[in-house]
Amino acid sequence: MTTITVIGAGSASFGENTLSALLRSKKLKGSTLCLVDRNPQSLDIVHRLAKRLNKEWDSKFKITAHAHHKEALKDTNFVVSAIEVGAREELWKSDFEIPLKYGVRQPYAENGGPGGFAHAARNVKPVLEIVRDMEKACPDAWFINFTNPMVRI
Repeated sequence: MTTITVIGAGSASFGENTLSALLRSKKLKGSTLCLVDRNPQSLDIVHRLAKRLNKEWDSKFKITAHAHHKEALKDTNFVVSAIEVGAREELWKSDFEIPLKYGVRQPYAENGGPGGFAHAARNVKPVLEIVRDMEKACPDAWFINFTNPMVRI
């Protein structure tokens, strides 16, 4: 069976959309889904939702929850990464306002311009930590990146 580890599973929109796609898949029925998030409250909500959808849709997944990705990587075939470092809204605001202070206008600071660079700089270190841990625990697994800014990461 397939094992999928979703890191950053507690995201309000990404986590729910990802759960729906995975648990509705006929090809993945009976697989293992490892949910990872460092925020215990978000992880608990997503874990409970995943268990409920699993039961309602008869997906027959084995679902586990983990506070750190290292706990979930063994025997993983696919790692889906959707992490975010820090307090997202406040950091994005700074990513937009600091360049503006110096006359650099950007349409949106999450992915492009100097704000996007700052966003990438925050997220690249933990993404590299994940892939280095994957090299040890599941070297043949596929890494699927949804961490923004995706192109820069």
